[in-house]
Amino acid sequence: MSTIAEPACYVLFRKDKKLLFVLREHTGFMDGQYSLPAGRVEHGETYAQGAVREAFEEVGLAVKPADLRHMFTAHRWTDGQEPPSRVDVYFEALKWSGTPANMEPERHSQIAWLPEDDLPENIMPYQRSAILKIIAGETYEEHGWGIEKTRQKL
Repeated sequence: MSTIAEPACYVLFRKDKKLLFVLREHTGFMDGQYSLPAGRVEHGETYAQGAVREAFEEVGLAVKPADLRHMFTAHRWTDGQEPPSRVDVYFEALKWSGTPANMEPERHSQIAWLPEDDLPENIMPYQRSAILKIIAGETYEEHGWGIEKTRQKL
């Protein structure tokens, strides 16, 4: 088992107290669940550069790194994924250009603005947890690391 945590980035686009989501389909991971625009940080990218790229690739919105504000970091454990350990960095886009569109219809069935104070049940669970903590003003979480995980040698 790998001990390296995979880096991932997430972008919160807010408008009228709503957040922009994509509905995952045909990915093999959490299909039928809403996700923020997100993805892996590629080799040689910073988290902010990855967030800018993912925002454009997934929903067609152009964001400058200077217009991203760090909101939250999570160290997440997800059984069944390799590697199971992830470091998730969440940004809020303070400004952007373009009109949101589903740029990956082979991976997402739709995009939707959902009310941040009344999220549907089918938000990816670890993202729901992060969003609720962001709304509460928190900035860090260890998600999925039950006591059984802390006892394991990684």
